[in-house]
Formats: sequence, C-alpha cells, structure tokens
Amino acid sequence: MVFYFALIRGIHHVHLSPYSLHELLEAYINFFGASLAGVALGSIFVGWFLAKRALSGIEDVRQTAQSIAKGAFESRVPVKGTGDEVDQLAVAFNGMLGQIEAVLYSMKEITDNIAHDLRSPITRMRGMAEVALASRRSVEEYETVVGRVVEECDRLLGMINTMLDISEAEAGVAKLNLERFDIAQMVRDVCELFEPIAEDKLIGLHINIPDSLFLSGDVRKLQRVVANLLDNALKYTEAHGTVRLSAEPNGTGVTLRISDTGIGISERDLPYVFDRFYRCDYSRSEQGSGLGLSLAKAFVSAHGGSITVTSAIGAGTEFIVTLPERPFPGC
Repeated sequence: MVFYFALIRGIHHVHLSPYSLHELLEAYINFFGASLAGVALGSIFVGWFLAKRALSGIEDVRQTAQSIAKGAFESRVPVKGTGDEVDQLAVAFNGMLGQIEAVLYSMKEITDNIAHDLRSPITRMRGMAEVALASRRSVEEYETVVGRVVEECDRLLGMINTMLDISEAEAGVAKLNLERFDIAQMVRDVCELFEPIAEDKLIGLHINIPDSLFLSGDVRKLQRVVANLLDNALKYTEAHGTVRLSAEPNGTGVTLRISDTGIGISERDLPYVFDRFYRCDYSRSEQGSGLGLSLAKAFVSAHGGSITVTSAIGAGTEFIVTLPERPFPGC
C-alpha cells in the first residue's frame, strides 16, 4: 500500500470589504439603468421617426386634396416607391384622381361642343320662328314651320344624347349590360334595317358571318357600332356598288370587317375620321352630325376592343373592329 502526504506550506487570506460589494452592486444597477434608459430613448426615437414617416405620406395626401380643392386638378400625391401601405394608398388615390380628371375633362369638352355646334341649329330655329311671326300666315304654313322646328329639336336632342354617350364611354363610366349573344344574328338584325336603303341605291349588301360565333358584350351598344359603320358605308357608296360585312374568330375574340366600294377617304383625312364633328370635305353635303364614328370607337373601346380604318380615294373603305370574347375577365 502506498501513502501520499500533502505538505501545507501556508495560508492565504482573502478579505472582501462590505463597502466594495455595495459599490459593485451600485455600479451594476447604474449600468443596467443607463442601458434601459438608452434603449427606451432609442425606441422612442425610432417610433417617432416611423410615425413621422408614415404621417408624412398622409400629409402629402392632405396637401394634394387641398390643391385639388383650389382647382389644381392635375395635382398628384408623390409616390416614394417604398411599397408600404401609405405608398399603396398614394397609388390608389392618384388612380382615382386620374378618373375624376378624365370625367371633368369630358364634361368640359361636352360643354364646349354644345356651345359651338348647337349655336347654328338654334339660330336656324329662331330664324324660322321670326319669319313665321313677321306676317300673318295660314294655319297650314304655321304647321309647316312648327313641324320643321320640332324636327330640328329632335336632331339636337339626338346629338346631345350621342355626345353624352361618347363622353361616358371615353371616361370609363358607361354602363355595359353584358350578355352572351350570337354576333351573326346581331349583324343580320342591323342589316335588315338598312336593306331598304341599299335597295333604293342599288347597292349590294353581303353578309359572310359563320353561325354560332358568340361574344359577351352590350348588344345594344354594339348594334349602334355596326349601324353607324353600315350607314357610313351605304352613304358614300355609289349605285351598283357593294358593301360587305364579315366576321371571324381571331383566337381571343372576333374580328368584324365592314368594307365598301365607295368613294374612299383621303390620306389627309384618315387620322381624324374618329374625331368628334370631323367631316371630310366631300361629306359636308351629306346629312349627319359627325359623331357616328366617334361613338363607334368609344363603344368598341369600352368593350376592350379596337377599331381601325384603311381607305384610299376611289378604292373604297374598310373598317376593322376587333372585340375580345369577354370585355372583362370573368364576365
């Protein structure tokens, strides 16, 4: 058996003063207190910064609203590009302002058009009434004058209603009564109304549209589109000419073509044929308001489609209307 002995050579005494321990605890408390105060101040600063940043976006909206209230309708809320809720609010607010500005612009345009284009008809009606009152006339003569005034009033009322329809469609606020329909049947219904005119002018009216070609849209508005284009074609096609209507699927909807062998449209006039009240030189002798093609374009655009025209003097004209199968997803 082996024994080991440890030899103790000395003892080291460690003495902690109670005052030193108290100071150490106090130092720790002060440190943690200062740290907590710093964190609290930092949190307050960060919160203040974030709140100010968020409220600055709201302040931008408030200032923009005040500018618009003072008549600066072109004002928009600055979009900072952060993608947060305030930024999304700014984008939505600007979109709403764009719609409102478009409506206001359309209303102003309507007012300007009414002031400019209704002055002459009203002057004519006043002239007819003044002539009738200038001397004593027979009952039959008075009835004739009154009848002409009523006709002029009906024409003006139709013009005003058409301008309102165009403006609503262009501003994106036109109501579409959507339903699924056979475009061939719709075109045939319109053509039946114009067959007497075509027969009187000795113009051949040909329809080439396959059955069971369906679309979703506002049938009444699209009928007016076809009617206006067909009326134009018959009006400017001479005797023994031809007007053709055809339609075919294009993968996403339908392409409708209305062509004629008429007098054609000059290259100078082509860019303006869809403008309100624009009339080519040769068309001024024909009756019309100059709103038919504008209405057609507005209604087609309201359905999410497009309308184009190709023509040349002496070579006829072709209008191409492209309509989606559904004006809006899900309808």
